[in-house]
Amino acid sequence: MVPAKALVTALQEALGDVFRHESRSLLQGLLRRSLPALSGVVELSGLEGPVEVLRDRFGVPQIFAGNERDLFFTQGYVHAQDRFFQMELGRRAGNGRLSELIGGSALEFDRLSRTLGLGRVAAASEKNGPPETLQILESYSAGVNAYLSTGPLPPELRLLRLLEPEPWTPADTAAWSMIVAWSLSASWELKLLHEAASEIVGDWDNLRGHLDSETGSNAWAVSPGRSASGSALLAGDPHLVLGIPCLWYEVGLYGGPYHVVGASLPGTPGVVIGHNEEITWSVTAALTDVQDLYVERFKEGSSLYEHAGGWREAEVRIEEIPVRGRREPTIQRVRTTVHGPIVTDVLGDEEGDLALRWATPDPLDLVEAGLAVNRARNKEEFLGALQSWTVPNQNFVYADRMGVIGKALAGPVPIRNNHRGDRPVPGWDGEHEWEGFLPFEDLPKSFDPVEGLIASANEAPEGDTIPGAYLPGYRKDRIGELLRGTDGHTLETFREIQGDLYCAPAHTLAKRLAKLSPTSGAQENMLRELASWDGNLTPGSHPGAVARVALEVLLRRAAGTLIRPDSTLPTGAESHLTRLVPELLVEPDHLPEEALREVLEEAAKILEESYCPEPGGWSWGALHVADLRHPLGRVWALRGVLNRGPYPAGGDANTIRLAAFGSGMSDASGRPSFSPVTTGPNYRFVVDTGDWTQAWSMVSPGQSGHPASANYDDQIRLWR
Repeated sequence: MVPAKALVTALQEALGDVFRHESRSLLQGLLRRSLPALSGVVELSGLEGPVEVLRDRFGVPQIFAGNERDLFFTQGYVHAQDRFFQMELGRRAGNGRLSELIGGSALEFDRLSRTLGLGRVAAASEKNGPPETLQILESYSAGVNAYLSTGPLPPELRLLRLLEPEPWTPADTAAWSMIVAWSLSASWELKLLHEAASEIVGDWDNLRGHLDSETGSNAWAVSPGRSASGSALLAGDPHLVLGIPCLWYEVGLYGGPYHVVGASLPGTPGVVIGHNEEITWSVTAALTDVQDLYVERFKEGSSLYEHAGGWREAEVRIEEIPVRGRREPTIQRVRTTVHGPIVTDVLGDEEGDLALRWATPDPLDLVEAGLAVNRARNKEEFLGALQSWTVPNQNFVYADRMGVIGKALAGPVPIRNNHRGDRPVPGWDGEHEWEGFLPFEDLPKSFDPVEGLIASANEAPEGDTIPGAYLPGYRKDRIGELLRGTDGHTLETFREIQGDLYCAPAHTLAKRLAKLSPTSGAQENMLRELASWDGNLTPGSHPGAVARVALEVLLRRAAGTLIRPDSTLPTGAESHLTRLVPELLVEPDHLPEEALREVLEEAAKILEESYCPEPGGWSWGALHVADLRHPLGRVWALRGVLNRGPYPAGGDANTIRLAAFGSGMSDASGRPSFSPVTTGPNYRFVVDTGDWTQAWSMVSPGQSGHPASANYDDQIRLWR
């Protein structure tokens, strides 16, 4: 969630001096000495009674407490034990303070964070939040601070010379929640792709470092009639940026009204996806459009801007951003109109002023809604909890012990005047404003469908009534096909579905290419392989490599000059290419013969030059690899200690087992680049509501963020 490109460069700069003085042996010693103690008895002030923490061989803690306060105190403690460096980066990103720790290369993200006012929203949330939620967050924070005052600090902080981190506060949880919300709802970049926006914002390079890779997720459930056990089954695998550690942290929480287990976010109490004794749920990013760009007209040399026939005074504030290694802070001037902050002040563009309106979340409402889901005992309580859910919008997939299954969209949906939000609109005329949000009762929901199955994979809701940056329906369609293909589903069949590598668009293109007349013996063999390929984009597939590379070539040609070969945009342009696929292949037989021949020849040339001159040696996994990197893993002395991989990977953004790469990106020679895999399922679980002990889950690469821990990478084999 933290801007990876800017972060790794900055960390490399910050650590340069350290590794001129620290030898590898000293580094290894530092890692061992900083391991937290995970067994024995610890006496901590602040607990009201004894708490038991049981860890399995994968390091997953099950926390048993006598009351709610002690429960969340201890969750804060174990989060800090295993993931405090990750938490430190998250709260700094939310408060626009990364540069203070790691230097000038993180400055552009800090400027964006300060301009958006993420930290200000977090601070206001702590000040005005519900007392019950604040009490939970104060208990959680006390647990984090109990560890910081008694346990060894993460080795990364020692390397960065941060020996006394500030105490954790509820505002830090709120700030980290703001980063998560921003990362899963940022659609404004896509609006810059529109022709209207390109006339206003010309310098695309200034977007670098602000954007995260495209995300997605799968979740599905079947009713008792489709399950071998006679109980409802549910599966979930959220797709986020791959790295070490991943975003998720598994935990079991037992105390007060909570009896829940699943994936939590370090820095936040409760679990985000999982199950309690009665219900289970997972989420997929809804990708609802909750951001708009407004073109503002300012009076020259003034903070006055035009709106609805009059002039208004923009709010102007000055942000001072400390930067490591610099004596003076960087000054960021932030202008805010009735629509939101002027984001082009961050991009450095001088041709226009674009204000960003965002359905800004209340992070404490988000925490409370999540905890209410943790406590829910049935469908009615579950839906009641979702009514106060805020950004990021999510599709919740649900199942319970009574056999009920369903899906519900949660989060704000803006009601727009005179536009759908697909491009920047005039801010001066007052005719394109929001008129509140759709009531929760009107948002899409589906429970107990006649067909007995529910699936969600970031697709558009039915009816095309809610604008959003939705992904093609390939994964959703394939999940539905596989669910319908078996009458008696089990956790094993669910696990097999999660590993499915069928790529519909590459298979469609392969069948069309196979109809070409060969021009050589080698091409004849290639076309024969394409004709017999089953569409499974496995790491070792020869025809899969040809078809997927050819699909990328076809997409680039269709996109024309939209994407420059050297563009580093990881979202906007990349997402556009992904959404272009179904339009391009809707009638593959109508694609021009000569164009298809050129695409095939170019694909073969790319494979020859980038991998192997002999077609028999081509494989998708040779081009497409997962390289799991720690934020400090770009530093040469730390690569072998912190990073894992590369691993040949099957799939792409269109397969159920998602393995997305930077579509539209190029390597140093200008050829399409298919590595590294940027996004994938770093948490998976399948559960039978009739027997909670019959549930499988994994978190990749491991539970601990500590490089010397046995649980740092011990689930990579399971993940692969």
